[in-house]
Amino acid sequence: MELGDSVNILPSLQTGLSGISRGFENLQEIATDIAQAGTSNSESSNTTAELTQSLVELQEQEQATLAAVKVVGETSEVLGALLDIKV
Repeated sequence: MELGDSVNILPSLQTGLSGISRGFENLQEIATDIAQAGTSNSESSNTTAELTQSLVELQEQEQATLAAVKVVGETSEVLGALLDIKV
């Protein structure tokens, strides 16, 4: 592997870190929606639907954030391997 290979890996790391950051922001927003469910004067069935939708979004966002964490982990391993080869 050449030095250029490690430079090509950096966008992967940035993408993963950006995904984690975005994921935490979205998780916080969804958690707030869940915490506020039922506190408004909306109908019970509407509140249940909103809560269900928020829970589904929470699961989706959790999976997306975990995928971003995996990207960072894999990229870190590749960079570590490159450093081991160069040293």
